Amino acid sequence: MRLHFSALFLAGLLLACGADPYAGQPPHVEQRHVALDGAFNFRDLGGYPTRDGRSVRWGVLFRSDALAELSDADLAVLGELGLRLVCDFRSPEEKAEAPDRLPVDEPPEVAELEIAIEGVNIAELHERILSGDVEGIDLIGANLQFALRFAPQYAAMFERITRPENLPALIHCTGGKDRAGFGAALILRTLGVPLEAVYEDFLLTNVYTAERIERALWVIRFTSVFRADTEKVRALLGVRRENLEAAFGAIDRRWGSFDAYRREALGLDDAQVESFRNLVLETPGSGS
Repeated sequence: MRLHFSALFLAGLLLACGADPYAGQPPHVEQRHVALDGAFNFRDLGGYPTRDGRSVRWGVLFRSDALAELSDADLAVLGELGLRLVCDFRSPEEKAEAPDRLPVDEPPEVAELEIAIEGVNIAELHERILSGDVEGIDLIGANLQFALRFAPQYAAMFERITRPENLPALIHCTGGKDRAGFGAALILRTLGVPLEAVYEDFLLTNVYTAERIERALWVIRFTSVFRADTEKVRALLGVRRENLEAAFGAIDRRWGSFDAYRREALGLDDAQVESFRNLVLETPGSGS
């Protein structure tokens, strides 16, 4: 029996490796992915069209997962990106356990915009997920807190990324999917990217981390003797549209509209938004 499970485990890992993550995806999915050795969800927010006929400039705004495991080659890539600002949403405990690796030459400024859900230890949560113990874990509730309780942190993000001297800028957390995912969604909506494209960007985490998720699921299947509900685990390792929908729904219920939330909770008036759009949007084909 042990040999049987070992064979299944190894077969599962082999099946999870080597697949083309971009298969069946639009070309921009590969184009926006910054492939690194030590980060798997690092990507460019450029290229998304906006409702006014412009698009987000490439190479200006980025989002990512943890930076603690970056290789020297990765640091060279970050140096080429010319980052001037990193907005770090991780808790003090997360940062102490896994400090960022950043370029030494002309290092970016780091804004500590800590978001820690009350009663949730990220390291313990990660261990629970990887053990298959997922009962009671509520990412929808976390997204509601991002929108409501932690609006000041996202307001501080905007206060920084709307300054031209702070661009290019990167926002990141540990997985690059929830805290950074909500931040990226706020940025894209503020820039006038249609809501469906905002959801598309949010869900791309499931594309860029698919191989890692499949490997983790096979480990969980094996260590739980195939008893764990891996579909529930999959939903927690990746992202679901309803997480972001819940946050935007809460915004609409409390403020009446995203624009009202943007003005009142994020501190961005219409003139500031127009200035930000002129800074980071371009007319397709203009190259400016």
